[in-house]
Amino acid sequence: MKNKHNYQAVISAKATLSSVNVGLLYSFMIKRIAKGYSTSEVSFLMGHHTDYIKQKEELISIGFTFEDMHCFRQAVEEKSLTGLISNFEDLKTMGSYQLLKTSDPIKTEIKMIRFEKDGREIPIFHLVENNKMENHSKISEQQIAAEVTAKLNVLFEGQMFYKPQSPLQIYQECRNTLSETLAPRHLQAALLTLTKKKDFPKLKRIKSKDHGSMYEKVFD
Repeated sequence: MKNKHNYQAVISAKATLSSVNVGLLYSFMIKRIAKGYSTSEVSFLMGHHTDYIKQKEELISIGFTFEDMHCFRQAVEEKSLTGLISNFEDLKTMGSYQLLKTSDPIKTEIKMIRFEKDGREIPIFHLVENNKMENHSKISEQQIAAEVTAKLNVLFEGQMFYKPQSPLQIYQECRNTLSETLAPRHLQAALLTLTKKKDFPKLKRIKSKDHGSMYEKVFD
């Protein structure tokens, strides 16, 4: 039987990428990690399915649209797109890259290398992400979840959900009055509960052309 504390998960992916792709990928990763958000949390705040950013980071889905950049900038509360554009790979052509992602209960390491035509492997970046979720107690997580649910019930009784609200709008509203330890995952779970309820108060998740998933009040 494997010791869970020594367990490592390894993901390796190869792709042909432009220098712009690599620069944006690096910027997205480093800003997400700096905020302490998981890929699922950023995807949620962007209004996408929970694997959206994970698939980008693991090279399952290649490239970022202007809409991706705009939504991501808002999700991590970056003031402008300038902070997301990092073209440190000064290449005029496409390159062959490999991403290595190693995870254990303590940290996740993300490495990107470029393969040269002569066989050399050039390190491009190396990021380390702390897996903080392992350190949260079940009691504190339950307390925060209860606070979020109570706040959503208050907002439900007000006028906020009379028109559709994006996950980011709801998160910012809750964060203004709740504990600083509030994370997107807490809101994500609470909203899921409210959309699955058969009785009131209840929300429904809808699709928006400009904002991805949004939430609005169910009246009947």
